[in-house]
Amino acid sequence: MKLRSLFFILIFLSFSYGETRKDCYAVKYFFITVGKICILYNFEERLKVEAKAETTGIFKILKNIRYSGYSISDKKLSPKEFYFKREEKGLIEIHRYKFSKEWVDYHKTIIIGADEKTESKKIKNKNYIDPFTASLYYYRQIRSGNPIKKSVFFGGKGYFVPYFKRKIENLKINNRSYECYYAEINPIKIKVGGILQPAGVWKLWIEKNENRLIKGVFKIKAGEVVIEIK
Repeated sequence: MKLRSLFFILIFLSFSYGETRKDCYAVKYFFITVGKICILYNFEERLKVEAKAETTGIFKILKNIRYSGYSISDKKLSPKEFYFKREEKGLIEIHRYKFSKEWVDYHKTIIIGADEKTESKKIKNKNYIDPFTASLYYYRQIRSGNPIKKSVFFGGKGYFVPYFKRKIENLKINNRSYECYYAEINPIKIKVGGILQPAGVWKLWIEKNENRLIKGVFKIKAGEVVIEIK
């Protein structure tokens, strides 16, 4: 299942600091539920977001894929640490980033069987933000109507991706109605690679009053993936 790209836009700023919250989403591919994503938010002195995704049902038997990760940032959404782990088909891919005001300590490890390869370097911090914290930032900016000013850092590079077509829309999921902020982004320049490569506009619906992601429609090389809140 094509889950990795979904992580990078799912994390969002939910409610007041000092609280914990968990949200889960069904992942659909060609109208069939093939996976689930759960996100745990901890708003104490720092913002910590933990996310897990996996295939479910028959798809777990056919192609067991697991993704996990977390981000840590301060209350101003300045990133401090990012961790992401992908496991599938005997492949393990691990990203570890640490952010300071001037630099990003970048580490990426690929493990295939007994072979392990690690890439490490220090990169100038050009107002970068990690993918998880970036999503917190994006949802805040979309909800307020303020422009995007930061670049998403992933795989050793930064990508500037603005949003557009912001408006209010009503949405109904599982017999429940939501008033949402609708917006679009086009992350086609972000180099994810393979079937997960962004291939067009991604559509987002954020609940107006609760500031939660309700639905997302994502175009990737493999086709169109839909997520909906459970």
